[in-house]
Amino acid sequence: MKTKAKAVEECSTLFEIEVPKETVDQAFEEVYAEMAKAASIPGFRPGKAPKELVKKRYAKEAKKEVVNHLVPDAYQKAVEEHKVDPIGYPDITDLIFEEGKAMSFKAKIDTRPKFKLKNYKGIQVEKKVTVVKDEDIDKALENLRQYSAKYVAVENRPAAMDDYVVSDLDCVVDGKPAHKKRENLWLYIDKGSIMSGLTEKMIGMNRSEERDIEVELSKDYPDKNIAGKKAMYHVKVKEIKVRSLPNIDDEFAKDLGKENLLELKKDVAKELESKMRSDNEVAAENQLLGKIIDDNSFSVPSNLVKKQINMMSENAKARLLEKGFKKEDLDKKNGELEERFKDDALKQVRLLFILDRIALDEGIKTDEKDLEDAYKSISVRSGKSEKEVKDHYEKEGLVDSLLERIREEKTVSFLLKSAEIKEKN
Repeated sequence: MKTKAKAVEECSTLFEIEVPKETVDQAFEEVYAEMAKAASIPGFRPGKAPKELVKKRYAKEAKKEVVNHLVPDAYQKAVEEHKVDPIGYPDITDLIFEEGKAMSFKAKIDTRPKFKLKNYKGIQVEKKVTVVKDEDIDKALENLRQYSAKYVAVENRPAAMDDYVVSDLDCVVDGKPAHKKRENLWLYIDKGSIMSGLTEKMIGMNRSEERDIEVELSKDYPDKNIAGKKAMYHVKVKEIKVRSLPNIDDEFAKDLGKENLLELKKDVAKELESKMRSDNEVAAENQLLGKIIDDNSFSVPSNLVKKQINMMSENAKARLLEKGFKKEDLDKKNGELEERFKDDALKQVRLLFILDRIALDEGIKTDEKDLEDAYKSISVRSGKSEKEVKDHYEKEGLVDSLLERIREEKTVSFLLKSAEIKEKN
């Protein structure tokens, strides 16, 4: 077998492989021999048909079987011969193959980057001291108060500033409906919202009143096809409501299931402390990993970076879709999103190789207990039984991916334990 290997770009190798005629002939002989054992050809008992007739009848199937056998085998031998450390599956091209002749093809494969890992122990990291202040508790209580607000219907006056108006709404732009009729839509009358041009003109409307209101849509309007254009709204007021906030006292605490305000404050303080500690730990971890990434700059496979960019872009689009943006508008921003995530994607891929190298050097491994602990944790978060979680991961072929994630988490934990962490206020 003849093989050539050359680097076509950073972390990518192209093999040119030729399988000799003798090897191809032998592979065909073996395939035809297996096919002949079960060949069903009229006039002959299974396994008794003449060899030439089997070849004629099953030539297409035999060729496919030979390719499926020889290509992976030849590729693997080329990898071993040239001592290449591949990632993923090769891209096979330029296959030249027919019975009675040598086979040739090209195989392009991503390869693991070669880099010298710099010191990763004893890295200095600053971590905030977790301190819950009175003003933090007051702010959290105010958020609870806002969340507990009640909306009280107004019966004896028209809509005014800071009211909430429950309305049915039609919108026409350029003589065409801009969207389906919206019923029971809550509109807040203020001067700062994207709908303020409409809501301010609703001041003075009474319950059950209808009105046509012309406004110029904001240039920031979510639907870019009509943003900045004039729109005619037909509004029907169904209810007018005012927002009523409770006092922060013992009664407020009891409504939230606490014995009194003092108990509520204690529980709020505990929750804040837990969240602050978690946030501070995440910040310290990000600081540590950021330094390790910056200290170890090397090229990585471009295909992996592209995949990471695509995943990050799709996640961002999914979040924007939940906020009401249209898919077709987001699809137009693919290039913009990819450019935005390019640097972060490169760092994320580089970090994966760094953590893998550290895990190898430090002998960090995963075992069955790690896997069972992960199933248990996922079970608690998802509300599914541990068996359901385990069955899902095994059925979908996700166990290896989960083990890799556990190994990465253990490696990060090792790095944090070996770091020099300095607390700061």
